[in-house]
Amino acid sequence: MTCLPALSHRMTQLVTIMMGVSAIWFFTSCDARNQNTTTTHTFERPMKSSPPRFVPYEVLVKFKDGISQERIASIMKDNRIDVIAEIQRGRLYHVRILDDRSVESLITQLTSYQEIEYAEPNYRYEMQK
Repeated sequence: MTCLPALSHRMTQLVTIMMGVSAIWFFTSCDARNQNTTTTHTFERPMKSSPPRFVPYEVLVKFKDGISQERIASIMKDNRIDVIAEIQRGRLYHVRILDDRSVESLITQLTSYQEIEYAEPNYRYEMQK
């Protein structure tokens, strides 16, 4: 008679497991009528256009160590850019394009100089709501 409670407990566990497996199967199974159809997803454009990912006509430029201020000024003058702010003394500059060139075009031009470590857009960052 001592086996009866253990057997009852095992049967309860088995039934619980079977119900769980059945529920998972039910929720993940496909409708037999639609097995061969492909779901198409459409992309809907948002009503408002999102702002650009970076500030137009602004770039961050980082010069390599040891570049003279005269050389930095020469590169900026040659590329028609103006300093908005000097972020790291003599190394990192926030600059504005003085003509109608694109940010991408200026970055391509600036990265061709061996004196420049990198140039990148002035990216916009927003806090998630």
